[in-house]
Amino acid sequence: MRDQPTRVVVVQFPHWSSYADAIGRSARSAFEPIVRAVTAHVPLVEVTAPGIIVFATRGPSRYVGGDDALASLVRAAIEQQLGTMHGSLDAAQGTGAARPLYGVGIADGRLAAAIAARHSLHTGTPYVVAPGASRNVLADTPVQALVECVEVVGAVGAGVPGADDVASYREVVSLLQRLGLYRFGDVATLSEPDLIARLGAFGRDLFRLAHGMDRHPPLTVAPPPDRVCARQFDAPVESRDAVLVMVDELATSVVEHVVAHGLAVVRLHVLIESDHGERSERMWYRADGWSASAIVESVRWQLDAWIQHDAPTSGVVGVRLSPEQVVANVGRQAALWGGERDGDRHAQRAIRRVADMHGAESVTIPTWRGGRDPARWFEFVRSDAVDLERRIARETTMPVVWRGSLPSPAPSLVFDAVSDAHDTGWEIAVCGADGQPVRVTSRHVMSDEPTVVRMRTSTYDVLAWAGPWPIEECWWDARRARRAVRLQLLLREGGAEQTRAMIAVLERRVWRLAAWYA
Repeated sequence: MRDQPTRVVVVQFPHWSSYADAIGRSARSAFEPIVRAVTAHVPLVEVTAPGIIVFATRGPSRYVGGDDALASLVRAAIEQQLGTMHGSLDAAQGTGAARPLYGVGIADGRLAAAIAARHSLHTGTPYVVAPGASRNVLADTPVQALVECVEVVGAVGAGVPGADDVASYREVVSLLQRLGLYRFGDVATLSEPDLIARLGAFGRDLFRLAHGMDRHPPLTVAPPPDRVCARQFDAPVESRDAVLVMVDELATSVVEHVVAHGLAVVRLHVLIESDHGERSERMWYRADGWSASAIVESVRWQLDAWIQHDAPTSGVVGVRLSPEQVVANVGRQAALWGGERDGDRHAQRAIRRVADMHGAESVTIPTWRGGRDPARWFEFVRSDAVDLERRIARETTMPVVWRGSLPSPAPSLVFDAVSDAHDTGWEIAVCGADGQPVRVTSRHVMSDEPTVVRMRTSTYDVLAWAGPWPIEECWWDARRARRAVRLQLLLREGGAEQTRAMIAVLERRVWRLAAWYA
């Protein structure tokens, strides 16, 4: 089969998690109405992550009269859905995110389409690259775009340790730049054997991306026999957890079956059917191959959305998992340091075992949430809401990109701003040279420089301070509205030599201890 680039549509909301958090909803539940608006015109789309929709133009483009008409149709469907969320999104943009919400791009290959979508963010209109012209667009695109489009392209190069980690992508991009490969056009001038010799498996994928093709060429190996796994229930099942337990068995069977043939599933079709004939279908894509746990998590997302929006009138009677594309399983290169280790895999199995015995809510895992308050940067979620295999490759600390956040480094001990706000034990006194409490005006001007901090029975001298750092958020919601000022203070107790650093927060005219630095 001749390897030809695939025309792809990419819809990308770069800052969707921030918007969802600002309106008080999870990224998945907030994004589901957008997905459904698109699937009303294109039945099967790939949702690679909240905020990203990908699908091939073949079929839909011919039906509506071309790529330009398809891009306009998709944009109109999204705009109509956003109209119902207009108030919430305006409120979210009021937090300081004054930037375009989404972009629609069509090009040859996922990378070129993702770059077109990012270009659409600046123009406000869909960006369609003519067939065969994607390579010219890529030629002038910096290789830095790999970092920006990582969620669309997927984990490039299974042989690269920590390929799921954005930080690892930055290291790869830095390597390319040191080699003098600043743009994809520079990469395209090299031969595939030379790139493979220097960069290994990543070199092959990079060669394909630079030429406007996807990581995975058209299927060239015969799929394993009987690769479709389905299960029919004797009676309708009303419990979501019971359905997911069965899906876990099916997913394990699918993955073990293809692995036995030296393959990996990268594109999976999931069908859920109710007793009254209601159906939920979705195509899922994962560039580095599907694991059983990742399949279960995706089906959970699909099932929750189906229950919430369609409200099936009867229980589930059947589930079918159909691998639509399998590729050669090249494995994952173990890292000499960092990355995934045997202990990580043992921990994953232990977490699943405890969750199976006592329920998923019995194990919670910290996940990055973002925000301006150190107490809100991470939150604990159920273990079944996190892809543990991908999580291992991610850094435990992530760069703070929220506008108005405290500068790094992050504090080591953080107190919950909500539960501890009413605990008088954490109230402190930040006083000036005259012994009076330091006040901050509405224009964020301090009444005096802080010189002394009194906390319970201890008194600290202020050696240095930084701030004030104002914060005003959720002003549109009376229940969640918050206005506060933060200070970073370097303290020394009495005549002691040891110093400590802390964060103090002034809120409702009361100073409170928010965090300690190590």
